Amino acid sequence: MIKSLTYSFTTIAALLLMGCSDGGNEFTIEGEFDGMKTGELFIYSPTNPNASVDTLRIADSRFEYRQEIYDTIPYIILFPNAVEQVVFVGPGQTIEYSAATNDLKNYKVEGSEENELMTRFRKDVADVKESDVPNVAKQYIRDNPQSAVALYLFDRYFMQNSNPVFADVKQLVSVLRPHHPNNLLLYTAEEMLTNVGTLTEGKKLKNIELTTLKKGKKKLWGDADKTDYTLVVFWASWMRNSYDILYRMRNLQRDYGEQVRFVAISLDNQRYRWEDLVRRDSLVIEHYCDGLSWSSPVVADLALDALPLYMLLDKKHNITYKADDLDRIKDKLKKQLQ
Repeated sequence: MIKSLTYSFTTIAALLLMGCSDGGNEFTIEGEFDGMKTGELFIYSPTNPNASVDTLRIADSRFEYRQEIYDTIPYIILFPNAVEQVVFVGPGQTIEYSAATNDLKNYKVEGSEENELMTRFRKDVADVKESDVPNVAKQYIRDNPQSAVALYLFDRYFMQNSNPVFADVKQLVSVLRPHHPNNLLLYTAEEMLTNVGTLTEGKKLKNIELTTLKKGKKKLWGDADKTDYTLVVFWASWMRNSYDILYRMRNLQRDYGEQVRFVAISLDNQRYRWEDLVRRDSLVIEHYCDGLSWSSPVVADLALDALPLYMLLDKKHNITYKADDLDRIKDKLKKQLQ
């Protein structure tokens, strides 16, 4: 489903331990790894749009990381093998993290109520079928609506769900809103709910704002459209068939490039991976990504609720056909352009 303008929680990669508070807005993460003498990991906050991806440098199996924040939020450590783990930090807190590199799943986080709550959740879902985890998350949200963990679980299991249940989203927003009156994630969810049904055939596609490869801003519809049709593709590099999607888009562009404008909008949350994947295609296919995944304003504006999605639009920007399979779009193009 979606996430908020600033909330973009993903399941995270290194594990931290919150301890005592030493005042001020700066938090400290003091980490220790069993089995990793030296190395580098990435760390970032998915909820802070002003925070860049930083590097954790490990020496003698330890690292220390400091940053200023103004609220309790999740931070993510990303391992080279793509393992991600979430830890919650707050202003003035010292976080102690310990993990074994051969058992990253069973990390230890102690010393704060938020991390203790997240630890209980992880233990409760350890032996649960993946399809049943959202039900456990739903109960945690209802039981702990005031917590940052509840917001994270809402984002992770309901806003990022590729097949969202709008009734669940609506109900959970009503549970969370009284405890988080100014939360951007919830604003995004509410906006998305009001826009359900905008991506239907016959309707005009909004002139959404997009983020380019060079991180500039651009409106989808420019001053002049030079083609009779536009193919808009919503996808993400983390999808199982992402390489196949790009390959087939290249082939379509080769066949219909003079008659069709090709626009690919990614819901990736790790822009560096997306950039590496699409850079070679950027001269023939328009690629866009703001790095906010399901919390992107694009998702809220369009009430996008599943990936992949392919839409064929006419010169007036009306949706003439949409499908979840590119072959069906290809057949439609053949009929309309022959």
